[in-house]
Amino acid sequence: MDEYPYPLFFEATDFTDREKEKVRRYFQKRRDSGGGDCGNLEKLGGSVYKICFKEKEDQERVLQRKFHTITLPSGEVRLTVSRTSSPQTSDQPSTSQSLSSRNPNIKGLEKTFMIDVFLLFFLRDNSKAYKFFEKQLSSIGCTVELNFDEEEVLVRGEVDKGPGGGFGGAAEKWECQVDRVFIRLTETYLCYHVLEPKLVKMVLQDPSFKTDDIKYYTESGYAVVVGEVDAMKEKIAVLEKSRPTKKEVPIVEKKFKLIEEEFNREMHANCPDVTIIRGTAMITLEGPDTEVQSGAAKLDELIKNVKEKRVKFPTALLTFMKTSDAIPKYQTHFQQSLRNPVFFEVGSDLVLSSLSSDALNMAEAAVMRDLKVTTVQLQGAIDLNRLKEILTKAKNEANSRELRVDVSYMPGASGTGTTKVQLVGYSEDVAKLNEVLHDFQLNQVSTQETINLLHPEIVDCIDKILDLIGVKQTKVSLQASHFPNPCVIVSGPRCHVQEAKEALTSTLSSLIVDTLTLDGPGAQQYFQEEGKVTKELIESSCYVIIQEKQTAATPNVQRPRNTSRLSDTPRSLSYSSSMYSTAGNSAINRTNLKIKISSLENEQVDVLVVPMLNKQLTSTNIGKSLLSKAGNILKFNFDSVLASCAIAPGDVQLVDAPPSLGCSKIFFIECLPWDGVRGKSVQALGNGLKRCLELCAQQNLGSVAIPIIGPGIVLKYPLREAIQVLTDIIHRFGLSASSGSLTNIHIVIKPGYPDSEACYHDVYKQLSLNMNQGGQAIFRSLTTDLDDIIIKVGSTVKLHVVFGDISNETTDAVVNTTSFESFNLDGVCNDFSTLAGPQVAAKVNQGEIFVTQSGNFPSKAILHVHGKQDEVLIEQLVCDIICYCESHKYNSVAIPAMCAGAGGLDPAIVARAIFRGIKSSASFMNSLTDIRLVLINIDVFLTFKEEAMQMYSSAVINRVLPVLPVQVQQQQPPPSVSAYLSSLHINSTSQQSVFTFLGLSKEDVDNAMGKLKHQYQTQCSSNTFSKEELEPLSQDDMMELKELVESEGLFMQTDQSGTLTVSGLKDGVTRVMQKMSQCQFMALAREVRVREEEDLYLRVVWCILAHNGNWERLPRTANHQLERDDLTKGITDAQGLTWEVNLHRMVATRSLNRQTTKLKRLENLPDFTFPLYWDSMAASENMTVIPLESSSAEYRTVTKVFKRTVAKTVMKIERLQNVHLRRAYEAQKKHISDKNAREGGAGEKLLYHGTTQENCNSIMKTGFNRRFAGQNATSYGRGTYFAVNANYSAHPGYSKPAADGSQLMFVARVLTGVYTQGRHDMKVPPPRSPQQPHDRYDSVVDRIDNPSMYVVFHDNQAYPDYLITFK
Repeated sequence: MDEYPYPLFFEATDFTDREKEKVRRYFQKRRDSGGGDCGNLEKLGGSVYKICFKEKEDQERVLQRKFHTITLPSGEVRLTVSRTSSPQTSDQPSTSQSLSSRNPNIKGLEKTFMIDVFLLFFLRDNSKAYKFFEKQLSSIGCTVELNFDEEEVLVRGEVDKGPGGGFGGAAEKWECQVDRVFIRLTETYLCYHVLEPKLVKMVLQDPSFKTDDIKYYTESGYAVVVGEVDAMKEKIAVLEKSRPTKKEVPIVEKKFKLIEEEFNREMHANCPDVTIIRGTAMITLEGPDTEVQSGAAKLDELIKNVKEKRVKFPTALLTFMKTSDAIPKYQTHFQQSLRNPVFFEVGSDLVLSSLSSDALNMAEAAVMRDLKVTTVQLQGAIDLNRLKEILTKAKNEANSRELRVDVSYMPGASGTGTTKVQLVGYSEDVAKLNEVLHDFQLNQVSTQETINLLHPEIVDCIDKILDLIGVKQTKVSLQASHFPNPCVIVSGPRCHVQEAKEALTSTLSSLIVDTLTLDGPGAQQYFQEEGKVTKELIESSCYVIIQEKQTAATPNVQRPRNTSRLSDTPRSLSYSSSMYSTAGNSAINRTNLKIKISSLENEQVDVLVVPMLNKQLTSTNIGKSLLSKAGNILKFNFDSVLASCAIAPGDVQLVDAPPSLGCSKIFFIECLPWDGVRGKSVQALGNGLKRCLELCAQQNLGSVAIPIIGPGIVLKYPLREAIQVLTDIIHRFGLSASSGSLTNIHIVIKPGYPDSEACYHDVYKQLSLNMNQGGQAIFRSLTTDLDDIIIKVGSTVKLHVVFGDISNETTDAVVNTTSFESFNLDGVCNDFSTLAGPQVAAKVNQGEIFVTQSGNFPSKAILHVHGKQDEVLIEQLVCDIICYCESHKYNSVAIPAMCAGAGGLDPAIVARAIFRGIKSSASFMNSLTDIRLVLINIDVFLTFKEEAMQMYSSAVINRVLPVLPVQVQQQQPPPSVSAYLSSLHINSTSQQSVFTFLGLSKEDVDNAMGKLKHQYQTQCSSNTFSKEELEPLSQDDMMELKELVESEGLFMQTDQSGTLTVSGLKDGVTRVMQKMSQCQFMALAREVRVREEEDLYLRVVWCILAHNGNWERLPRTANHQLERDDLTKGITDAQGLTWEVNLHRMVATRSLNRQTTKLKRLENLPDFTFPLYWDSMAASENMTVIPLESSSAEYRTVTKVFKRTVAKTVMKIERLQNVHLRRAYEAQKKHISDKNAREGGAGEKLLYHGTTQENCNSIMKTGFNRRFAGQNATSYGRGTYFAVNANYSAHPGYSKPAADGSQLMFVARVLTGVYTQGRHDMKVPPPRSPQQPHDRYDSVVDRIDNPSMYVVFHDNQAYPDYLITFK
């Protein structure tokens, strides 16, 4: 059906779509047109348009107006509407017409309105309403006439001729005024039709519907109420509320049955007008709303009174109740006998429902009393068919009139062979069938008895024993079993079982059991194969049974059955690395070191190490932090332990940690304030730290956290000295080979302090140097919280988050972030400015990238940006940077934390902005494969790392562990022969063959044991190997011998003199002798190879470039393979990694991941060993200068330390290789190291020495010359001066700038040894004691506590390692 069925038509010129919509909205507004809800405007053809209304009343109101004037963008348009689409003219109105008048200047008009007839009745009956309506028309000069037959209102009026002499404008105005009066009339009053008879009756009976303001009128079957809109709304609400309602109430059938009678009674009495309709699980109530709601509430109340009881019954009994007539029988019985009926329902349980708890209890008791289930287990073997026949007959008799009892049969537990019979039904009938079953079992059932055995061996040979003692077939069966204990089970009829048990128990208890043990596990194998017939003859002749006994330690020996000789072909010339292991090898690679950026109180370890002063918990900031977190429990524990004990500096006191801390124990070290390098404070701290680590090992503690103790406001240690003490103690602990279960040592550095970064770098440097000793790794790993992480972005891009200095980066593009206002003052910006040139000083607009040449900077371009502390701008800049790199085909870019440093923006905001920019650009990255976020501040790095973990899935994040320099393991002397022999772990039990003998008499058993032993001994031989024969063998050889002895089933023993005796079957002993000869030959060949490798190792050094950029020496075997070009199987480095080698390119490639690295060959001089980091030199060369590649790790390491204190740009770094100077330096180093063996050795340090271009070449060729002392300063003696920090030596007074502004500085290796305070008049260091005037200090310093300057007086005591050119 059409949604808008009432059309109107009009003529108009063509409308645009916009004008059509405006016309539609005009007819939609009742206030403007009298219309309402209408459809879209349609053009029928020509100039005729149609618009349709949803309601007829809206159509009629629109027709009541002759003209409709609408303002459109093109001007006003005047429309005349009609019911039909036929054209109309202005002089043929459809609803109004002109009247003739005698006065030519006055024209009479009239207009007819079709309105609801009931509204006409209302105007007729309500004089007030009619007078008001008439008054409104009179005010515009009109009269009104009501026509009830035509259901219309006729309005008449007159208009004067207008200024132009026409009536058109006045007539139109008159018609609009009349329309407005009628619109107000229809909006003021409402006609409401009441159709339902009940509501019609209510209207007729209710006097409030017949008042001055409200009238009602009746027609056939319905009524119409008319009145003002507001009053009518109230009456309509009353009628709507009285309209009959319907409500559906879900019910449970069983519960409704219990309350149905009472519910019907209540409804009849209190809600007589409500109709109750019964449905499936549903009650429908129809009638007056109040009564329906009342009835629903009553129904709910009654149902809630129903009580329910769930009774657990066996499943079989529930099944019986369903299949029998028990339920209806009980239900009928309880309805008759109980005041309140009980409803029964059987499901997984028996459910009883009633309005009375007493009725429920009585019903439950009756069912429990009347019904029963019984299960009877049948024992032994019975005639089950016969039993079923008897029980079926008894059941049928009981069930002759109704189902009273049922029988079922169930198998017993798995493997028992028993059967269960289940009886279910009425109690009296179940009892009768149970009695029948009991009688049957007494007369028919079989039984079994158990005979426990004294000797478990009898179980496995019971059949042989029965034959031996002559047991005949009887009506019982015999079965031997080990479970639950060694026994024989006798089964059969009851009378026969008892008789057989008594006879067999007596015989088995009289058996004689004994064992024979023969050396060598091969004896059992022999008597199972070659000697099997002999063993059977002994059994039959001596009337015994012989069993081979397998012990828990005895292997199942499988000897080779062929008798051919072992191959004489020697094995390949190889040796096991275990030959060179030391007794301390067990401690290697056990303990992990980790540098933690954290607070000590937050560490999750077994032990915390805490300093204290004068036995006071809060004497240090660390102690105060612990107390703040742990509370008074810690103070109580601390005071309890330390209150009464005496304690000296360096002592350690153990205190139990409270649960609020993440540890179990706290070790407090009694410390002293700083009193100099050789003072008691250093000794006390070192002893305390050493004791803490020893206690961890002794008490089997797995982890410990140690802070940097000393550089606080209380103890006042110089930071470098505090670090030196801690790292030295950790190094010595690693060498002690007594780490026990201690697997993790955490060195804790608290972030947020001005020296946190410097502290981290120094700790990491010292620990890195201490990872090896004597060519051997002493710790498993060194990791830090600042290790790089790599995040996989897309399929090809790696995002590196790096803790470092961006000026050390060698990527294709490097990003510099600056405000461009203080460009030359900022450290990083100064580097970029110096290297790239003055053109970078141009003004850069915020949010744009300014690209400059890189100059001497090791990149292709420098990208300058200004983020202006705006995260949206930073994100966009990252996208722009990546776009620029892609457009120029760059593979890598380094980006700093824009605006997170001097910019002052929250690092977390910066991190999120940068990560978002990278993520959004991932889809178009093709050339770019490496993005490095380089962060120089610890807090910034940790923030970026945390944000990365949150933003990216852990599946795409890899942590990059640092690769530490691992030196080649030195060859150790082979273990002694006694060590080899002890490593064989000879177990006497595993070398024996045990036989069990069973017989009827001791004489028979002894005779058989003697014969078996003699037979075996005739097949055996033995051989003894002397200590001298065993000495050339490796541990691998000895293990191979042991395996051969075990496989042959031989017996092996050693004595204190170092000899080894092997005995057993002759063929096996012969094979061992052949194997020994072969091993001796291989040992001789191996010895020749080792001597050759050792000789080559002293002369030639082959090195491999490690992942961290350091050169590592290859082991002896790899060194020999490379020199001899024996590379078929590749080489193995010191970490055990295998590499393929291309000697022509000097490149090694990993076999697994195809990673490549460089190789290098150095050839030592007879009196000089080349340092590993040097490049090779010709034999005739004494000195060469090697420029370092800016991309090398060596370059970055030197630059990193230099830039800690110098905010200038490194132009180049050169390594100085002077053989004469280095040879003299190493000799002096050995001299000082030997002299100070108990006081710290040579004390080698990397220090700085500023120089000029004039002095530079002289120092490189002849070294530092103290005769030139005094050129710059002699404040602490007339020697050569070296600075701890590079910024001192960078002063123009020491490093004089050249014409181009560049400066020079040496990084020197200096032997500081034992030092003292310097004075300006010193020409040599002072004596260490007056008693020994020739034993002088090795160097002097500017101050004893935390020196910043060292002075040496021996030219060979310093070596110029690197020359840095900076600007």
